[in-house]
Amino acid sequence: MASIMEGPLSKWTNVMKGWQYRWFVLDYNAGLLSYYTSKDKMMRGSRRGCVRLRGAVIGIDDEDDSTFTITVDQKTFHFQARDADEREKWIHALEETILRHTLQLQGLDSGFVPSVQDFDKKLTEADAYLQILIEQLKLFDDKLQNCKDDEQRKKIETLKETTNSMVESIKHCIVLLQIAKAVGTHHLLAV
Repeated sequence: MASIMEGPLSKWTNVMKGWQYRWFVLDYNAGLLSYYTSKDKMMRGSRRGCVRLRGAVIGIDDEDDSTFTITVDQKTFHFQARDADEREKWIHALEETILRHTLQLQGLDSGFVPSVQDFDKKLTEADAYLQILIEQLKLFDDKLQNCKDDEQRKKIETLKETTNSMVESIKHCIVLLQIAKAVGTHHLLAV
C-alpha cells in the first residue's frame, strides 16, 4: 500500500452551494486526506484543508456511481470522482487508511488483535442478517405483485427501499470485516 494517493476530486461546498474542483492527497501514515485548490498549490504546500480519517465512515449513494461521503466528528464531507472506477480506488484507499487508524485508536495495534475466529463469528452474523433481509426483499416483491391499494403499495415500496439500503450497508460491512480480518491475520503472522 503506497503511503500517499493523490488526484483530483470535486468537493461539495455549502458556501458556494456547488461542486468545487480540488487536488486531494491521502496520507496513509498520517491518516489525513488533505486538499488544495490545485496541484500547483499542493506543490507549494498551500493546503486548503484536511479531513482526519481516524474513526471516519465512508458512505456511498447507490443512485450515483461517482459520489461518496466521509463522515467524521459529526461532520459529513461530500466528494465526486470522475467515474465509478475512480471512486472505487479512492474508497478502497480511504477504507484501508481508516481501518489502520481506527485500529490504532482502539489500541488494537499495540498488543490486542482480534483472532481470526472473532472475525469469522462477526462475518457469519453479518451474513445471516444479510440473508434475512434478502428474504424480506422477496416477500416485499410478492406483496407488491398482489397489492391493489396505492397507499399500501407506497408503504411497501418505501420499506423495500429502506431494506435495500440496509442490504447494501451490510454488504459494505462484510467487505470491511474481510479487510480487517486480512489485516488482522497479516498482523498476527508478523508478530
